[in-house]
Amino acid sequence: MNSPHLLLARHGQTTGNVAGVLRGVDSRYDELTAQGHAQAHVLARQIAALRPVSPRLYASSYTRTQQTAAPVAELLGIPVTVLDGIQEIDPGEWRGRPYSDLKAHFADLIGPGDSICFPGGESLRDVANRFEAALQPVLSLPGTPIVVSHGGALISLLIRLLRAPVVESWRSDRFAQTNVQLTELRYGSSGWQLEPSEQPSEQPSELAPGNLNFTS
Repeated sequence: MNSPHLLLARHGQTTGNVAGVLRGVDSRYDELTAQGHAQAHVLARQIAALRPVSPRLYASSYTRTQQTAAPVAELLGIPVTVLDGIQEIDPGEWRGRPYSDLKAHFADLIGPGDSICFPGGESLRDVANRFEAALQPVLSLPGTPIVVSHGGALISLLIRLLRAPVVESWRSDRFAQTNVQLTELRYGSSGWQLEPSEQPSEQPSELAPGNLNFTS
């Protein structure tokens, strides 16, 4: 483990977030709203304030994460590397359903062996597997990886890295992600641990608490 410090961030706001509809890969080319671009600049300043050692910046193959990463890259003077495997979860047959169904019909997603599964799509375990596999070569390099990804994908990864129960973590919104939320982790003798951190006071007030779990 050459990178014991890991920074994870969700992308900024998109029109899909405002609509509150699950879209999966259909949203690959969605762009940030004006509010999303403002959020991305706030995120860049927040990350810069942490003074990460030898930072390396990664984003998913989706447009919105690359747009979110761009101000970070500019401020830190580093390139953005597109990383396959960290894209948003595929909601399968749930594509087109509102975010609210994730709560109202939560029981329909519970699978065997403490799992959350989307019919015809991916489970949180599937997403954690591909995300973790994508991170392995990243973490083998020195420095601090900064990874800009998606709400559902980040929830899946955090559950895996922190060895948390899947169903209960989802039910409680323990790892719910607002737009441009930054999560800081460090690796030690007991594995990955969350670093206490605060969202910046300048964070735009329009961040919608209803946009916690998934992008669209």
